[in-house]
Amino acid sequence: MGDTIDTDYIRRAVEYSDLAALRIAIFQATGDEEIGRLGPVATLGEDDKTRLKERCIELIANDLASWTLRTPSDAEINSMLDMVLGKPTSPGDFELRKMVLSFEDFPGFAEWSSPEVEAPEGFHVAIIGGGFNGIATGVQLAQLGIDFTVYERREELGGTWSINRYPDIRVDTLSASYEFSFEKEYPWTEYFARGPEVKGYLHHIAKKFGVMDNVRFGHDLVEARFNDDTKLWHVTFRLGDGSTVSRDVNAIVSAAGLFANPNLPSFPGIEDFGGIVIHPTQWPEGIDLSDKRVAVIGNGSTGVQLLGRVTEMSKHVTMFQRTPQWISPRDKYGKHVEPEITWLTSAVPGYWNWCRITSIMHLFDFDKDFLIRDEEYEKTGGQITAKSDFVRNMLLDYIKTETGGRQDLIDKLIPDYAPMVRRPIVDNGWYRALTRDNVDLVTEDIVRFTDTGIETADGVHHELDVVVSATGFDIVKYLWPAEYFGRNGVNLHEKWEEESPMAYVGMMVPGFPNLFTLYGPNSQPVSGGVALPAWYQMWAGFVARCLIGIIEQGKQTVEVTDEAFREYNEKLVEESQKLIMVTEEASAKKNYYVQNGRMQVNAPWETHDYYRMTSYPDPEAIVFE
Repeated sequence: MGDTIDTDYIRRAVEYSDLAALRIAIFQATGDEEIGRLGPVATLGEDDKTRLKERCIELIANDLASWTLRTPSDAEINSMLDMVLGKPTSPGDFELRKMVLSFEDFPGFAEWSSPEVEAPEGFHVAIIGGGFNGIATGVQLAQLGIDFTVYERREELGGTWSINRYPDIRVDTLSASYEFSFEKEYPWTEYFARGPEVKGYLHHIAKKFGVMDNVRFGHDLVEARFNDDTKLWHVTFRLGDGSTVSRDVNAIVSAAGLFANPNLPSFPGIEDFGGIVIHPTQWPEGIDLSDKRVAVIGNGSTGVQLLGRVTEMSKHVTMFQRTPQWISPRDKYGKHVEPEITWLTSAVPGYWNWCRITSIMHLFDFDKDFLIRDEEYEKTGGQITAKSDFVRNMLLDYIKTETGGRQDLIDKLIPDYAPMVRRPIVDNGWYRALTRDNVDLVTEDIVRFTDTGIETADGVHHELDVVVSATGFDIVKYLWPAEYFGRNGVNLHEKWEEESPMAYVGMMVPGFPNLFTLYGPNSQPVSGGVALPAWYQMWAGFVARCLIGIIEQGKQTVEVTDEAFREYNEKLVEESQKLIMVTEEASAKKNYYVQNGRMQVNAPWETHDYYRMTSYPDPEAIVFE
């Protein structure tokens, strides 16, 4: 466009934009009264929306060159949040939303109490895993000047985005929210980035923020032993050639990931199958399915993502569904980011920041009330809650629309449990794929594999060449397969097998000082508010605050007390029992996020409460020695 901004280009940018974010960003830059008087975009009629767009176009065309990004005061942020949301922001939510806005350079990260403080020579942290969590922790420690090494068992960074290479793998939240807040205005090419782009993003972050030079690839942690005398962890790694190396470190941050260990199929007779069995984590490069009869087992997030592409690649596909899922649409899923939006993001100060709020605004309204049975409402004939029924009806309509009203499919696709009992799934053309002529949906149980296919409970034999087992991950194998031995040689995995995996705020276990388990047991709140990368930063900040405490107090270890650990987990179980994913019969049988009546991944906390727990470590709960 040269030095002149073309008005038609601006008009297209405004049309493509997140209008709620654009409105408030321009208001922040200009204080324009006309924009300020209009209410939240979601409440505007078409005439007011048109008026708002025209005013945005006019202001960008005439005044853009004079705008600069400044950090607003808390009072200004609070006022503008009210303008965006159309309601006051509670004090608890405000702090979290301010962090999401990311006007600071490194939101959520910890800092030394004084610029003069620095880590002592020889103090070293081992980070296990080079995915999102490991990289976030590396960036945090690099900012503090604390020496660290990221040990990655594979030959590249990326974590789950390196392990999973199946067709059409992508994020299921907007790219604009699935990113670290310390890297501003990253130029994503798709609204929901595909796996290779996410992996490229992580490499970019690692290089830019000083992590890459501290990575050791091909290092698979075998065991870690705490020395009660030296207060150090002795870590041993297996290298690619089978040899081992060891060293002592002051602290360990396990960022091994929740989705690192595939749940491999174990159907009777599978070893006799003469075709190919593929788990999405082991997708063969360049496989040709054009003349193949393919089965897809599983309709969780992975199965839903890959089915559409697999049906296009294959001669015939049989979709084996055990449990129907609630699958929801996402606006702009599969769409490329327009060049005009890339320009708008970099040109309009604050637009990127406010997109971080508006892109997840629906999550702020998703609270625990959605997940707790409303007995008074059910007496009126409703199910669970009014919110739950509203979502159920919306998703039922979506099933009917996407299947073209085919009752033979609809009858098989409606779950017998409420929305949000299981992990929500984003549609990637899954329903439409089922309507293709080369696709069959099978809901009968799998009895056994044969040498030529799969036999189901109705006696039908399905002839197959390839089986894609989208059967998920063994999520309760936290920190697996490495062995961790804490005080007095206690084995962490054996402890968890006896008691069920438990941790304090998902990250600390008594008897295992200076060990932090990122994405550990019950580390993700059930209520909404932020996307996962924000949690990765907050967890990294929690770790750093604990390490800062060790260093600034001249201590050697930090550890959660037995009492705090016990009270925290008792409260967690008590609060969990109120939620439908634990109380509903369907959940206990069909939800792998809940085992033995206990939530495994999620925690029953409100997001802002958990944010405070991780941002301000409780001095009564953890001890420094």
